[in-house]
Amino acid sequence: MHDRRMSPPTQRSLTRGTPDVPSVSGMATRDLLRTLEELVGSEHYAHAFTQLPAELRSELDALTAVSWLPLNSLGLVLDEVAKASGREVEAMVDEAVRRSIDRTFRTVWRMLLRVTSVEAMLKRTPLIYARSRNIGQLEARLVEPCHAELVLSGWSDVSERQLRVLAVSIQRVVELSARHDVQMSFVRTPQGGCYQLRWRE
Repeated sequence: MHDRRMSPPTQRSLTRGTPDVPSVSGMATRDLLRTLEELVGSEHYAHAFTQLPAELRSELDALTAVSWLPLNSLGLVLDEVAKASGREVEAMVDEAVRRSIDRTFRTVWRMLLRVTSVEAMLKRTPLIYARSRNIGQLEARLVEPCHAELVLSGWSDVSERQLRVLAVSIQRVVELSARHDVQMSFVRTPQGGCYQLRWRE
C-alpha cells in the first residue's frame, strides 16, 4: 500500500514550504535506503531498483541530503525491495527504521541521549519532525513522569504505514536513551494521530 497516488515524481524544493505532495527529507531517505541494502543484501536491493520506473530511478540517483522525496515514491521502493527479498513489507520497514535510528545515534549522539532527559528531547520534537517531513506538525508534552503524549496534526489522510513509522522511530530513540520498558501506542485522529509513550527510568 502506497502513501498516496500521484503524478510522476518530481524533485522537491530545498525548503520544507507548503506541501503539494507529502514528502520525506533526502537525508532521512538516504539513511533508510542504505539501511535497507544492508538488511536485505545488495543483490536483492539492486534487483528491486531495476523494477522501478526509470523516472523514479533517476530521482533517487539525484537525491541529496537537502532535497525531498514524495512518500508515495518511497513507498514504491519499499514495496519492490520487500518483493525482491521475499520479506513481509511492513515488518521489513519497521526493522529498517529501527536500524536507521541506530545508525544515526551510533557514535557521540548515543552518549548525548544517555545524559539528556526525555523531557528535553520532547521539546525538540517539533523541530526534528519538521526536518524529516514536509507535512503536518508533531507536538509533544510530558503528561506525568515517564509518560508523554505526542500529537500529529495537519495530516488528515496520513497512511497507517507513516503513523507506525513515526511510532517505531520515537520508541527507538527513547530506548537508545537508556530508558527501560519503553511502550508506544497510537490511535488515528481526524487530524493525524495521537501517541502515548511510557517508559521506566
